[in-house]
Amino acid sequence: MRDAHRILVIDSNDWDAEQVRSCLRELSRPIRFVRDIELDRSPRVDLIVLGFSDAVSMETARPVLEKARAANPGVQLILCVPHDLPDLDRNVLSFKARSLVHKPLEPDTLRNLVSETLAQIQLRQERQAHAKATRRSSRRDEIVGKSAPILHVMELIDRVAESATTSVLLLGESGVGKSLFAHTIHERSHTSNGPFMEINCASVPDTLIESELFGYEPGAFTDARQQKIGLIELADGGTLFLDEITEVSLLTQAKLLKFLDTKRFRRLGGEQEISVETRIIAASNRNIRTEVTDRRFREDLFYRLNVVEIHIPPLRERREDIDAVAQHYLGAFKTKFGKPHLDLSPAARALMREYPWPGNVRELVNVLERAVLLSQTSSLEPENLPIQMPSNERRAVGMRRVAGRIEMELPTGTVRLDEVELALIEATLRRTRGNVSRAADLMGISRGALRNKIEHHKINPRTYARPLAHSHQD
Repeated sequence: MRDAHRILVIDSNDWDAEQVRSCLRELSRPIRFVRDIELDRSPRVDLIVLGFSDAVSMETARPVLEKARAANPGVQLILCVPHDLPDLDRNVLSFKARSLVHKPLEPDTLRNLVSETLAQIQLRQERQAHAKATRRSSRRDEIVGKSAPILHVMELIDRVAESATTSVLLLGESGVGKSLFAHTIHERSHTSNGPFMEINCASVPDTLIESELFGYEPGAFTDARQQKIGLIELADGGTLFLDEITEVSLLTQAKLLKFLDTKRFRRLGGEQEISVETRIIAASNRNIRTEVTDRRFREDLFYRLNVVEIHIPPLRERREDIDAVAQHYLGAFKTKFGKPHLDLSPAARALMREYPWPGNVRELVNVLERAVLLSQTSSLEPENLPIQMPSNERRAVGMRRVAGRIEMELPTGTVRLDEVELALIEATLRRTRGNVSRAADLMGISRGALRNKIEHHKINPRTYARPLAHSHQD
């Protein structure tokens, strides 16, 4: 349950101060009055109602006001002053008040003004709370890469960012970073100073998604004891990102379509239509056209969202970016875990380039975070990376001697030097029936050097200590 709004009433005339409190107790919003002496304990204050009758009481009230503002920089101020106060305009400006009412007070006027002010305070607080809850863990997140697919995406983003109202549909596999791309569209638009709100529709129960988007009024349903401002309203003047949009029910889809067509909506249980300027960016990792064909997603909503469609390529389709992406996040984790000299070995880089990354950038980030956290050396090797090549990806390097020279049959895709070395060691051990000293002589290196390589590749020479089969390598 949301806390009551906290109001500090300051007036040298005790009768006037009690009149204000009595009037505001009739507000439908939950409120709590804060006393002057509580300011020493730095309580939260949302609104100050400051009254005075003359210049003397005005200056007497100023120290209390300054103390309250010092503890609550965003606090709002309403002044209550006589009509005939000298230099009224100048004094109102000097206090930096949000609004002004005249004494003697008209209760309805004061209540309406305070209610409107508290609504704006609530809107600001809920925006801040939601933004904090959904904020990316670090501003290290940015789009990295210069491959043709990613440059094409960035070109589309720059174009769509020119319009702050155009709906965008982001499509791509899980883990490609659709939220990051939505953030980038918002940050490159001229409404970047406005709020950015996001919600993963798959993580919210179907019975709650409508109230999360549109909000509700007290009494809208059994547990609706106070007003809730929805994400569409919180994102007014900015962007609302709806991730996994295909998880929204058909009923809520219809209401979302109406909002997109009119830019107006009603809170659940409300009668007043609210108009906002909120850009909608939606995303899905499903084939949304199939969802439309199968009637799980409204065709009219699809076309309304799909004003601009941007496909985010999976990491395996932009392998030339993997080094840059890995280096970018490696730098962030080196700083986070205090390991500035840690780096990826050439073999680890080669493995990362070859690995298909089914979990895309999200998987790469998680792999690097774990590797950096657990590392006890200055270099990350392949064995430090918690990834394993699928069996259909790890084809062996074939080797044979023909007319005094070595010929190799290489698998398709990236071939790592580590793999070639492994194939040569295994072929030599097979020839010497597991005799390491003899294999070292044939390879022209010391026995100790070969032992190190055998340990590195986790080879057991005993597995080759059997009768030599006929082969083309003799």
